[in-house]
Amino acid sequence: MHAVVTGASGLLGRQLVRQLVAQGWSVKAMVRDTAGRKALEPLDLEFHACDLSRGKVDPGVFRGADVVIHTAAAVTDWAPWPYFLRNTIDAARGVCEALAAAGCRRLVHISTVGVYGRPRTTEPLREDQPYSSMGRWDYYTNSKIQAEEIVWGYQRQHRLDVTVVRPAMVYGPGARGLISRLIPLLRQRKLTLIGDPQTPLPLVNAHDVASATIRAANSKAAIGEAFNVVNPEKVTQFDFFNTIAALVEAAPVRHRVPYRLAYALGFASEIAARACKSERPPMLTRYRVSLFGHARIYSTDKIQSRLGWEPNIGFQEGIRQAVDGYLVHERGSRLDSTSSERRPTPR
Repeated sequence: MHAVVTGASGLLGRQLVRQLVAQGWSVKAMVRDTAGRKALEPLDLEFHACDLSRGKVDPGVFRGADVVIHTAAAVTDWAPWPYFLRNTIDAARGVCEALAAAGCRRLVHISTVGVYGRPRTTEPLREDQPYSSMGRWDYYTNSKIQAEEIVWGYQRQHRLDVTVVRPAMVYGPGARGLISRLIPLLRQRKLTLIGDPQTPLPLVNAHDVASATIRAANSKAAIGEAFNVVNPEKVTQFDFFNTIAALVEAAPVRHRVPYRLAYALGFASEIAARACKSERPPMLTRYRVSLFGHARIYSTDKIQSRLGWEPNIGFQEGIRQAVDGYLVHERGSRLDSTSSERRPTPR
């Protein structure tokens, strides 16, 4: 079996190609540039450098593939709309166009449970929940919704065999991702609890998202379907922040801001930052406030019953691996920096 993975150097992409290779797949890893190859070079992979933000992809990349797994997308909540347009929407369209032109029919598209928005309900959100966002400026969510619509459109128009995987808050080891953004803020005591400290977070380890994605790629029952992927283990935002803080020997997070106040402050911060045309994200945005302070539950009944998927990585094990991975990378970066400082300057 031959798979092509876009965004192969990302948090999820790395897990995917490792598991695929371990299961005997032939894998072509699409990366933006040669810098993204370093962590994957020990694996038996074929590499293809491609900037999907340009929108055009050579169909030859996908010829002969049994499945294309599209993970590449913008992974920030703060950037101008054209950035999301290029890196999420145009990228999805370019992949679909090239895939159809290559005669490859099977596509597994990585989306997010964020496409449901933040509905006020205590009921588990299922895959038939309507699309929603927090408004015009919710660029990340809006772009993910549009990318899904493109993918489903190609299924109808070009008879592609599409599956959409919607992970929750993905974490895992690596230099980039959720954990790597939080650790510096914890060390600087810049994090606060939003609303109720006992708000549960819908977490899932990147390893488990990869295993769910591969199950979907292997299953005819997954064609034409979307699947939520989340670990049902209850982890509160208090547990999440303070488990990481303890692992990096940072002060515990105890200060709390009421949800409505934090949301209002996030909105005001967005207005001010956009008025100043700031490229640096404000400390608070409505997306970040809702990410940690808005309680929501996602049903995994569908993926469990149809694909037999269950998460294997519990929070305590997964978060320790993720933090350890970050610390190893941090030490390596410091050693590289020290070595370059000591290296004699050529005359």
